[in-house]
Amino acid sequence: MSDVQPYQIVIILIFLGALFVAQIVIKRLVASGRVTPIQSDMQIVETLRLSPRENLHLLSVKGENFLLCIGKTGTSNILPVSNSVEEKLDA
Repeated sequence: MSDVQPYQIVIILIFLGALFVAQIVIKRLVASGRVTPIQSDMQIVETLRLSPRENLHLLSVKGENFLLCIGKTGTSNILPVSNSVEEKLDA
């Protein structure tokens, strides 16, 4: 009748249990400070959808801001954005 054997179900349950235990252990190690998660210097600050296939992203890379424009054809442009008032006055 059924192609699923009872030992297959047991193996799947053991595997899922091992994943659950690993998740708990990793969360506790991060919370205790023994393991630090990987930190990236690049973050997407904000995203603006201009159309269904065009996006404008504001990126922060090591404290500097950039605009990333992604067009319909997959082309992209990167433009630096000034951060301080002094830079705006100099321009």
